[in-house]
Order: sequence, then C-alpha cells, then structure tokens
Amino acid sequence: MKAERLQFPEYGNPSDVLSWNEHELPEPGAGQAIVKITAVGMNRSELNYTMGKYVPAREFPSCVGQEAVGEIVALGAPASDGPQPIAGTKLEVGSRVAILPGRVDMCGMGTYRTAGLYDQAALAPIPDGFSDEEGAAYWMGILTMGGCLELAGLNPENSAGKRVLITAASSSMGIIALKLAKAWGAETIATTRSQDKADELKAIADHVVVCGDSDALIAGVNATGDKGIDVALDPVGEAFYSGLIAVAANGANIVSYEMMTGPAPTISLPTVMIKDLSLKGFTIFRCYAKPGLLDTLIEQGMKYSEQVRPIVSQTFPLKEAAAALDTLATSNHIGKLVLKP
Repeated sequence: MKAERLQFPEYGNPSDVLSWNEHELPEPGAGQAIVKITAVGMNRSELNYTMGKYVPAREFPSCVGQEAVGEIVALGAPASDGPQPIAGTKLEVGSRVAILPGRVDMCGMGTYRTAGLYDQAALAPIPDGFSDEEGAAYWMGILTMGGCLELAGLNPENSAGKRVLITAASSSMGIIALKLAKAWGAETIATTRSQDKADELKAIADHVVVCGDSDALIAGVNATGDKGIDVALDPVGEAFYSGLIAVAANGANIVSYEMMTGPAPTISLPTVMIKDLSLKGFTIFRCYAKPGLLDTLIEQGMKYSEQVRPIVSQTFPLKEAAAALDTLATSNHIGKLVLKP
C-alpha cells in the first residue's frame, strides 16, 4: 500500500525542514496492522522534536507524530510474544482505532502521514460518541495527565476535597488534567498568562489565576483559599517552581512533565524539607514501564470520557502540518490542534 509521510532531513523550523514524500508500506507481519489515518493529534513535543529540542532523532530523515485515529485496512496474525493488544480494542479490518503515544516509533513511522504500519499493541479503543478529531486529541492527555495524577498519589477514590493546581492550563494537557481531577472530586485551580483564556477556563476549573511568574502565582493561588495545594502538575518549570513550593501544603506532591521556561529552577531546600514535599518528574514512558498502569489509565479514560471530553481548538489539512506546527508554537489557542487528511 502506498502512503504519504512527512519527514525532515535535519533540525530546524517546521516550515523550513518538513516535506512530504510517498513510500510503500510493507504487508503487516505478526502483531502489526496498517491503519489509514483519519485524524492526527498535534503535540508541542513534536514541534520541539523537529527543532532538536526533544529526544534526539535516531536517524535522518525522520518522521514525526505520536498519536492519531484511523481505520484498520490490513491486519497481521496476533503476536506470540512482546506487548499484547489493549483490552477492548477491536482488531478487525474496518475497525476504527486510536494510535497510542509512547508506542509509536516517531522517527521511523510517526503519525503525520496518510497511512502507517503499527504494532497492534499501539492501538486503543475510542470512547463512544467521540469524533475522529476528539479521539486523536484524547489519549496523550489521558496517559500523561492521568499518569501525573497517579504519580502524585491521586485516584478516583481518594481525590475528593484535594486541591489540585494545573499550570499552563489552557493546553490540551491542562484541560484534560482539570477535567479528570474534577471528575474525581478534586478542587481545581488553573493558571494561564492570558485574561482571554482565563475567561474560557472559568467554565472548566473551580478557580483561575492569571499569572506569568512565581510572585503572581503565589498571590493568585493564596486568594483562592486558606489551604495550600495538595498536588501541582507543572509543565512551566523554572519560572513557576519557587511559587509552587511556596503554595504547596505540607506533604504535597509537585509533578513536572515539561520545562517550557527552563530546566534549572531555584529551590528552597529548607522549605521542601519542612513541608515534607515530594518533587517528581513524569514522562509518558512510565505508563508502559509500571506494570498495570497503562491498563488502569485506559480504563479510566473510557470510564470518564464524557466528563473529560477533549476540546479541539482548530483543525488543519494534513498537508498543511508544517504551518499548523507554526500555529502551535504561538500558544494562542485553547485545547488541541488536529490535522485532517
């Protein structure tokens, strides 16, 4: 089967280095499937990857993309060993499936393409009632933010009354984190740099704080109540970290999953010690490394899908992926950007 794919021969700005080419997909072997892509979820990590600011490419030219939705058009025999298919995934020709981030070879295959060859273990179910665009916008957020909440010690049974702070909350990740924590009964606090985004976030979070540095974060969070924060999920990094420590309650968990403003925050170790804080880092690969975690997160994603339905901000034609990545870089949207063939 012929497919078109987006590749880059060297690091650089997406519009400068990305180009389309056609190639032949091999027949699927044991444990593999060919999926015709119908929607692609876009992530900031893919922008960073093309610019050399993420995990290094294994080789050039490199593909790009980590999640998508599509239709199975060819199916190999079941795998006899290795990772097994996810429970609830309908592995039949003609079935509609999601392609899971963390199990896609972004360099060698990616998802910015018209069709691809994937491991059957990389395919997942799509919640009932979700469009292709919503399905492509969902699982990166569930695995990452559900995984962060799990790492912070939260689950559907123990989250009621907990104060959960989500920074950079207008992102697709932040919105899913807010919705999931709220579905579990937590009190949610969102931060954003934009008043316009704050007005939209008020429909999702219990409290919204407009802030661009630690001092403004501290003042804003303190204004939401007398209690400190039990859990903070943060992709901002350097600019906010001292503020997160300041607003944390005793015994709080702070989980970093990105470092948009830098990797070297100033930390007051006496405060960390006195407050008995846990400072943790998360990548999506934890979902696959910890036994049972992936199954738990998939189950939660299916169970809470209506409450945690993603927001698709804008769709772009697949062939305009490079320009769409430029739009992603501006951070002027709320929710997810999606590509459509």
